Amino acid sequence: MYSIDPNAFMNTVLAVIVGTAVLLLGATVFASWLGKRGRVMSYLYMFTAMFGMFGLAAVVLGVRGQKSDSRPWHIFLDMKYQAKYTSQGQSKYFADGRSNRMPPMDTVPFDGTDYAADAGGHDTPNPDFLKADKRFYFGIANATAKGADGVPTGPTWEAGKLTGEGYYVNNIPPLAVEKAGGWEPLLKRGQVQFNRNCAVCHGTSGRGGGGELAYGIVGAYGLSVPPANVLTPEVQAQADGQLFNTVVNGKGAMTGYGHQIKDVLDRWAIVAYVRELQFAYGNPLK
Repeated sequence: MYSIDPNAFMNTVLAVIVGTAVLLLGATVFASWLGKRGRVMSYLYMFTAMFGMFGLAAVVLGVRGQKSDSRPWHIFLDMKYQAKYTSQGQSKYFADGRSNRMPPMDTVPFDGTDYAADAGGHDTPNPDFLKADKRFYFGIANATAKGADGVPTGPTWEAGKLTGEGYYVNNIPPLAVEKAGGWEPLLKRGQVQFNRNCAVCHGTSGRGGGGELAYGIVGAYGLSVPPANVLTPEVQAQADGQLFNTVVNGKGAMTGYGHQIKDVLDRWAIVAYVRELQFAYGNPLK
């Protein structure tokens, strides 16, 4: 890649510096022996001192380009060597030779403390970190409510009204409304998150579609299959928890947005805003 070997070049430069220092030293000694005085001797002393210091530094620090299998000298260790196991390192203590250990079976996280910044803890488990509230964090009402094919069962409807929950919660958990500070802040938050994450496909109205009938950019330019219309009776009939699951994990050609919409409250806010769009469009369900 390089026409000049950088190590050889630097070695040559250092050799020139050391050689010049030796020549200047010889010239200074010879001029002094001849009894020279004045400006010439001043320049000789100055240049001899300068190149002498450069030459001394080159001799002390060594010549570039030398290779050795020996460990370099460390005058100040600066914690370069520590008695610790590194990630994916070896360990003679354990039979499998690995330093990384798997957590014991059925282990659950006890606390959410950031131990990198705080060595403290709590006397009791942190419910938010454990995500113990399945209704709020996952939208699940009954994890065992699945059909023979393993598909989650839907809500129970009678005369166009909800009468029972299936796998998912029928309605947005009250905790989400409480955390948002009420329905109005929750809906405003949902509008912001919907326009930021969902409108590019479903449009600001939520109608989706493709081609000339598209309400979103993705469908209008044919960048994907036509996005779903979230205002249809089929979507309106889904439980709020199912919409929450779709936002997090996706459905059909739609990929999950859980990695992008990390705040659980933002996810519920989107569900609330979708319900508002459905109501404004004309909800046929009683």
